[in-house]
Amino acid sequence: MLTIAIVEDDDGVRLAYADLMSSYGYEVRAFGSAEDFISSSCHDEVECLILDQRLPGISGLELQAQLQRQRSTLPIVFVTSHDDDVTRMKALENGAVHFLNKPIDADELVRCVADAHSRTRQGN
Repeated sequence: MLTIAIVEDDDGVRLAYADLMSSYGYEVRAFGSAEDFISSSCHDEVECLILDQRLPGISGLELQAQLQRQRSTLPIVFVTSHDDDVTRMKALENGAVHFLNKPIDADELVRCVADAHSRTRQGN
């Protein structure tokens, strides 16, 4: 079973994502901040990260950069309600697999997570 992490500061959105992904058979670890994710002990079991860009404290882009410095190959699906071309380009150039705008389509999020996992398994 694929384990995904969700880092989203909005409690309702985080719960909705977790319920959605659980309904598709994914094991879910949910966090309200990047700091909570960083301090967790689940890094080795997580195979995909759904990551909000705008977070209190460490932003999604900053967490992505920190994971890169740790040589993490964790695929990231960004979600944001504050889309701009510079942020999108930076996230994708730094290895994000997808960059979605809120409100997101549930089916699209599920497809993006499956695609991210598939690409990682293929080494792309």
